[in-house]
Parts: sequence; C-alpha cells; structure tokens
Amino acid sequence: MLKNLFKQKPSLDIVNDKEVDVVLRLMFEIAISDGSLDKNELRMIKDRANKISSEDKKASTIIKKIIDETENSVSLYPSVKKINDTYAYEEKIELLSILWELVKADSKVDAFEENLYFKIAGLIKIKRSTANQIKQKSAKA
Repeated sequence: MLKNLFKQKPSLDIVNDKEVDVVLRLMFEIAISDGSLDKNELRMIKDRANKISSEDKKASTIIKKIIDETENSVSLYPSVKKINDTYAYEEKIELLSILWELVKADSKVDAFEENLYFKIAGLIKIKRSTANQIKQKSAKA
C-alpha cells in the first residue's frame, strides 16, 4: 500500500487512456462552451490527441470518443473525480494551464469559456487566485 503512495505518475505529456478522458474531455467542454468550435481550438485538441495516440488508436478515434462521451454526459463530475483522486497539485496546475491556453486560442476570451475555466479550477480544488495567476502568466507570455 505504501509503495503505491510513492509511485511516480507520468506527466500530462505522457497521457494514458484514463487521462485521455480527463484532459481531452475538459478541453472539448471548454472549447464548445461558447457555442462554437474555433479552428484554433480544434487544432489544439487534435495536437493533444496526436500526442497521446498510439499506433493502434488514431487521434481521430480518440476525438470521436470524446465527442460521443461529451454529448451523452450531463456532468463534469466523473472527470473532476478522476482528477481529484489521481492528480497531484502540480498536475492540476498544468491542466489549468492547458485549459487556459485553449480558452484564449481563438484570440478572444469568451465569458462562457472563462467561467467554465474558473468553475473547473474550483471543482479540482485550486483557489481562484491561483487560477487567476495562471491566466495572468499566460497573458504575459
């Protein structure tokens, strides 16, 4: 039991199936929250899917799975629960950085996308001030 506690988990750049559902699902939720999927948002989602796709699982298959799951889902709870159960604080910060980059991908920050970003931050137990710091850091870069 103690061995599992100290096991090193892969970073978000090396994502397994469990994390595919979480990272890409939240990315897709934010991307469509303003009512449209911009080409830059779609490109970011495709890039992420390509990073995690394997030879036996194509990026397009992963994206289709995420779209289907999002259409059939009524809650972010399963994704948030996975994050809270398995992610370290630093991984949550990295996830929020990815999500904020997606929010600003279409060169305009939509209120629906921004609100969902802050809602997700709260649900994964990251203070709003920290989520704001991630947002401000991204604006300076």
